[in-house]
Amino acid sequence: METQVSKAEKAKRPTRYHSKNNLADRYGVVTRTIDRWCDDGLFPEPDLILPSGAPRWSDELVVAHERGSVAKHAKPESDAA
Repeated sequence: METQVSKAEKAKRPTRYHSKNNLADRYGVVTRTIDRWCDDGLFPEPDLILPSGAPRWSDELVVAHERGSVAKHAKPESDAA
């Protein structure tokens, strides 16, 4: 018997997970930099650890972090003039 999953529940599920190598390629850095960013609190900790111990970051987590980082570094409109 299959369990039916609502569209809302499917929408909540991450559509993709990123490996450390994927993230390093995405940001143009080496994998050790991803480790350092996590250690320094500059990048979120992975939200999934595979049985092999390999970390994975959901696409939603990565995009939310990127949006938050852009918002932190954006100049206020009052200073733009």
